Amino acid sequence: MSRLERLFFMRPVYTVIMAARITGAVDPAGLRQALDATARKHPLLRVKVVFDERHEAWFSSEGVPPVPMRIVQRVSDRQWLDELKEEARVPFDINRGPLIRFVLLQSPDVSDILLLCNHSICDGMALANLVRDILILYEDPAQEVSVINPPDVLDLVKPGISLPGLVVRFFVGLGNRKWQKNPYRFSADDYAALYRGYWETRKPGLVLLEFNPEESAHLLATCRSHGITVGSAVSAAFLAARTDIVGEFPKNQQTVMVPFDLRRRLTPPVGNVFCFCDGGVKFPFSWSVKKTFWENAKDLHKEIHSRVEVLDPSCLDIPSFEPSFIDALTAFGPYVDTIPEVFARTDTMRRFMKDTGNVVFSFNRNYEKDLPGFVPSNIGRIDVPESPGGIRLDRLIFLPGISELGPLSLGGAGAGGRMAFSLPFVDPSAKTGISPEAELIRIRNRAFEILGFPEKVSDKALE
Repeated sequence: MSRLERLFFMRPVYTVIMAARITGAVDPAGLRQALDATARKHPLLRVKVVFDERHEAWFSSEGVPPVPMRIVQRVSDRQWLDELKEEARVPFDINRGPLIRFVLLQSPDVSDILLLCNHSICDGMALANLVRDILILYEDPAQEVSVINPPDVLDLVKPGISLPGLVVRFFVGLGNRKWQKNPYRFSADDYAALYRGYWETRKPGLVLLEFNPEESAHLLATCRSHGITVGSAVSAAFLAARTDIVGEFPKNQQTVMVPFDLRRRLTPPVGNVFCFCDGGVKFPFSWSVKKTFWENAKDLHKEIHSRVEVLDPSCLDIPSFEPSFIDALTAFGPYVDTIPEVFARTDTMRRFMKDTGNVVFSFNRNYEKDLPGFVPSNIGRIDVPESPGGIRLDRLIFLPGISELGPLSLGGAGAGGRMAFSLPFVDPSAKTGISPEAELIRIRNRAFEILGFPEKVSDKALE
């Protein structure tokens, strides 16, 4: 497990989720066969995590059971969200594996497939490609399956040397030396206790902005007439809507972080490999009330694409933290104040919380102040040919992570001619004890109005 993958390993809000709607009669046995074949193609679907004597984490396939697929009778169009809310609260058994699981909500004419995956082995594009691979193998189970081994992204992209990077390395070196004097090595039991404890009194939530095929085509044409992508326009609409409803982000969070798929930009290309293969660009951006919506949208589009088109590896310049130090910084330290009662559940967590002089707490003191205000993750359109038997991918809904640390997060995906954008949230907020759903619905509705769809305004999270 690379340092990059470990950043997203143990935190309870970093389960990446995708919901795929399939029209036509889905055979569970055939889907099971396709899932097993896909697991042979992508080794990370069948791994667990083992720790060595230095507490380095390694992916291992030894003795890992098949990818679980729970089958539920589908009785309503909204049922998938209810299942998702419960399933997302369950930690992975990281010592046993796998780090991914499926739920099939089946009915004779329409089925929903939920994919939930630990972020250390996947990103949104990986899950979207996985849906496509499964459906293709479902239609042609006799085709030959070739293994695509995951690369270490940090070996493929080499960040350059910079003065800020050297400064960071200096302080990380000091932090490592302090950490080594009194390290805490968090185990699978600690991860499970943190994960379950966090979600005991809250659930994931979701507000959806969705366009049917006719609306999607209209929006696409409008965006093209302005020379920008739908992703840029929708991102701009949510920035404008959030500004209208809530106000500007705090000064230190007037930034945008845009993840992007490294698979499309690496040389030589790595193909549709299943792994964590994301980059990201972070830049300052604030909404200008002196400009029209489309002028602001063009500015945002230009800023995003000027940075993404030139591969900037600085986002992958992960400092060489001690392995266990990463777990403490990213997964356990941020929750000591939020859910202190949970830290009494294991000996390691209890000792860690009481050690207030630990270097982790000084590192994390200003952590939230450095978080971006807006993180739009748009994986684009996924095309799967319709089968002769009528099986068809009708839509995809992508949840890039369900966190309350950043003010606004967006997940976008397109399939079956439909575009869907999700606003995931934690319900209720651990900070305020209040559900953010009503506020996010108002933001979503304002975004509909800004984009020219006032008739889609609704008081419901899902239309």
